[in-house]
Amino acid sequence: MLRLRSQTPALWTEIVQRDLDTFLRDHAHNERKVSQSALALAKDNPHRVELTDAMVELATEELDHFRQVYARLRERGVTLGFDQPDPYMTAMRKLCRKSDTDEYLLDRLVVFAIVEARGFERFHMMGEALPTEDPLKGFYQDIARSEAQHRALFLRLAKRFFPEDAVSARLDALLDEEARILAILPLRAAVH
Repeated sequence: MLRLRSQTPALWTEIVQRDLDTFLRDHAHNERKVSQSALALAKDNPHRVELTDAMVELATEELDHFRQVYARLRERGVTLGFDQPDPYMTAMRKLCRKSDTDEYLLDRLVVFAIVEARGFERFHMMGEALPTEDPLKGFYQDIARSEAQHRALFLRLAKRFFPEDAVSARLDALLDEEARILAILPLRAAVH
């Protein structure tokens, strides 16, 4: 089981609700980038059919999430805007060991599982914090459930291709690093 080592402060939902348009823009760009990352995993591992199949499905789902968030932006009269750098993802990607192909794949799968777990936590918080009458409340409750499924998918794939003790050890180390990264980043109206 993947348990994050830190919790997002409740203040984060207040920051997001004060600048919801910026959050929605960031969310849209994150969905697009996850779709691209899933396709990159498929491209980089064509010999791993189970991984490729899963990533094609995930890319399709994430692109649909991008479409849904974009539609909500348009309903609000807001443009997509340009993508902004994501310091959290930049730091998380740096945790991936690149000297060995297998280590790199293991790290990518574990990092993506952790990122999806953080996404679940934050989207769940949004689903709880938004007023009942806000149409985004149900949307974020649904998105949170998807993130939980994606977290499980990445861990299942890691355990499919690597020994469970190797996955557990790497997960343990990267969860510590993720908590350290979050501790130094400011809270902002963004998914991460």
